[in-house]
Amino acid sequence: MTIKVYPSLMPGEPMETHTWEGTLAGWLETNGIDYTAQETQPISVTVNGQALPLDQWATQNLAPLDLVEIRPLPHGGIFKGLANIIGGLFNAVFGWLFPRGGGDDTGTPEQGRQLGAAEGKANRAKLGEVVPELAGRFRRYPDYLTPPRRHFVNRREQWLEFLACVGPGQYQILDDEVKVGDTPFSSLGADGEYQIFEPGADLSGVSMHEHWHTVAEVGGTSSGTAGLELSTEVGNRVNADPTSYSFSGLQVDRTSGAFPPAWGALTLVTIEYPRSYAITTQSEVIGGSLTSISEFEGYFGHLDVTPSSKIAMGPRGAAVEYTIHSAVAVGAGVYKVRLTTFSGEPPTEVPVLLPPSPSQTLMFGSPVLRTIGMMADTSMTLQGPLTFETATVSGATIVFAGGRVYGEWTSEFVACPGNEISTAFEVDVFFPGGLAYINEDGSLSGRSIDIEIQYRDIAGGARTTMQRSYSDNTLDQIGVTERINISAMNAAFRVRRVSAEGTETNVRDTAHWYGLKSRLRTRTSYPNWTTMSTKLRSGGRLAAQSENQINIVATRILPTLLPDGTWSAPQPTRDISAFLRYIDHSIGYTDANLDMEELQRLQAIWASRGETMDHVFDLTTVKEAMNVTLGAGMAELTVSDGLIRPVRDDVRTQFEHSYSPQNMTGSLRRTFRARRHDDPDGVEVEYTDDETWTQQTVVCALPGSQRLKLEKVKLQGVTDRTRAWRIGMRRARINRYRNWEYQFDAEMDALNSEYLSYVPLFDGIPGYGQSALLERIEAVGGGAMLHVSEPLKWEAGQSHVVAYRRPDGTLAGPWPAAPGIDDYSVIADVPQPWPVVTLKMEPPHVYFGTAERWAFPALITDIKPQGMESASVTATNYDVRVYADDDNFPSD
Repeated sequence: MTIKVYPSLMPGEPMETHTWEGTLAGWLETNGIDYTAQETQPISVTVNGQALPLDQWATQNLAPLDLVEIRPLPHGGIFKGLANIIGGLFNAVFGWLFPRGGGDDTGTPEQGRQLGAAEGKANRAKLGEVVPELAGRFRRYPDYLTPPRRHFVNRREQWLEFLACVGPGQYQILDDEVKVGDTPFSSLGADGEYQIFEPGADLSGVSMHEHWHTVAEVGGTSSGTAGLELSTEVGNRVNADPTSYSFSGLQVDRTSGAFPPAWGALTLVTIEYPRSYAITTQSEVIGGSLTSISEFEGYFGHLDVTPSSKIAMGPRGAAVEYTIHSAVAVGAGVYKVRLTTFSGEPPTEVPVLLPPSPSQTLMFGSPVLRTIGMMADTSMTLQGPLTFETATVSGATIVFAGGRVYGEWTSEFVACPGNEISTAFEVDVFFPGGLAYINEDGSLSGRSIDIEIQYRDIAGGARTTMQRSYSDNTLDQIGVTERINISAMNAAFRVRRVSAEGTETNVRDTAHWYGLKSRLRTRTSYPNWTTMSTKLRSGGRLAAQSENQINIVATRILPTLLPDGTWSAPQPTRDISAFLRYIDHSIGYTDANLDMEELQRLQAIWASRGETMDHVFDLTTVKEAMNVTLGAGMAELTVSDGLIRPVRDDVRTQFEHSYSPQNMTGSLRRTFRARRHDDPDGVEVEYTDDETWTQQTVVCALPGSQRLKLEKVKLQGVTDRTRAWRIGMRRARINRYRNWEYQFDAEMDALNSEYLSYVPLFDGIPGYGQSALLERIEAVGGGAMLHVSEPLKWEAGQSHVVAYRRPDGTLAGPWPAAPGIDDYSVIADVPQPWPVVTLKMEPPHVYFGTAERWAFPALITDIKPQGMESASVTATNYDVRVYADDDNFPSD
């Protein structure tokens, strides 16, 4: 079957169309609707043009070609009931259209999900959430469209920049109403700038549109440092020698263990190891005389044996330094070396003479420092030219001698979230104490450090190493942002220091890995949103807690309703009617869905009274948004003949339809609610003040109130104290003066009335007004004599009035009345045309009574259809005192 849903009983196009197989009850249940919980069904259902009785909703299987039409029953119980059942099914497309029940409270929504106001006090990202809608003039903390990006533009300036969403549509934003906290941007001078972009603007040339993902694992630590500390531990430089090393040319391998982690390329070491030498005694002229001297023959290729250079012999710590007297190469790295020493005063050269030996193990050392070229955990390659013979040697020593010192690698951090990839990365390095050497006289000398950055593709591949050097002579904090452009990948980064960290108090070279960022794909245009780019100099120029306090006061730009019923070009506006129309159009409706005549009438009232709509909506429904919008003008949302119709509770002078025993199907039931000791004796209204943009309260109480118990009302859409007070006083007066409830049953003519219709009610109780049928009317003495079906009771000393009901159900009159020729007649100055009495229609109803008590003036609050032939009506008493403070001002 095909199910078509219509907005009203009137002819027109369906709002939704669905297909279904089975029963209507099954379709409702599938959509989460328990229609059995409704006492009275707020919809009518037809199948192929014939009504489908309620008892067949769950039993009749509908044929594939059946056409099911669902239409809402107008008025009455739809104030609540239809909104509940249809709202669950059609959400903001259908269910919201039906008016609230009971609605005197323009501040606090009825039960259900609370209307959410986007009154946040900081900029934030709202991933997966709705974009707030600004109505009128209100303060906004724009929501991040790109994450805040911190980067150093030079060593002393760190800037914060981001792109944010002001909201859908266009806005007027004045320069002095764009602020950081409470400070206008204009006061920041060169330390801050912003730019507003209209919807659809090209942002490709604006750096703030770039999405830089900041890796949370890199940055401030719980120990209080600004970043991950890049240090070198002294203990990491000490080498524990294994039992033996393997030497071969420039290569040195450990037979066990690993070299210290602080060693690497450009680290300086000294290497000494014992080996076998042949010692012979030779003759040599020294100091002008022939003397004996030892000649050492063996491998010296790893030592500097240039004549006159120094060489040590003996174990480390007990070695004796000698001078190379002569060295003669006899093979690759093999030399015959003679040594001398100096003694006496003045020093005299003395030959070194040891007992001859064909093979004696000796350890020679040299002040020559060896530079590491490449490093691995268990091996190193040295820089030349001195080389080692190929041998595995026990007792060798390799000692740290300075040069470059490598810190420990930080943990490795993935730069992109999820499966994202990037071609641009940033590594931030921070020097919290500056970079300098403090001389004894207090002056500064330069200090340098090196760091090493490694990255790799987490999908696989070798690491790539980058080195950076930094030099300065300042005690000011400095920072550097290193941009790294590579081929697209999701890279993992790690960093380490590769220069020794100063341990003296006069050295300032502490370094931190301050940040890691990756640039992700992003948009270059936002077709429907106004956006804002922001750039702030942070660091020591702005408090950190203010960096997410960027706020604006914006005024929505919308077409406004003109006196002739047309709409202007878009312009800054706070008009209630303008935003109501915007909501209407935002769900695909048009002006044809609005009661434009009533909206135009109310717009004139709102404009004359200065009543505006100022609010920011977050997650809400269309119905709630419309009620908040209209509530700012003391009005509510209803639907009349399929049109969205605002209803304002206001002073009334003209009755609409009338109800008496003549068209009631039962008696009028009146209920008086007496005040109790625990009833509120005042109202406290909370609203957002448009000067401070903070929540303020105003107490509203009638004269004589002790203000012991106040009803709390959270008012939305109103931002000035006077209007908040007036709405609160209206509420307080309703509590005081609306204490009668009327209930009656009537036939279908009750559906002529609408929510808050101003009607006269009649009852047969003695002392109150009477009702009768008009039998005939005739001219008499310039007036009219009405002959009625019931005897009229006149009260001595009282003024009386008479009125009648027109064929359309509305009231004509009342007019001053005088007795007629008998108890069944009354004379009044009834204007032409007079009512017609004919058998073709129901006779007119006549109403009679004293001028003060001839009718019960009432406002309709609820109409519940009872099937298709009758309705149950609820009303409250009308009292003009409710509106007495509508034009007054608060005294405090």
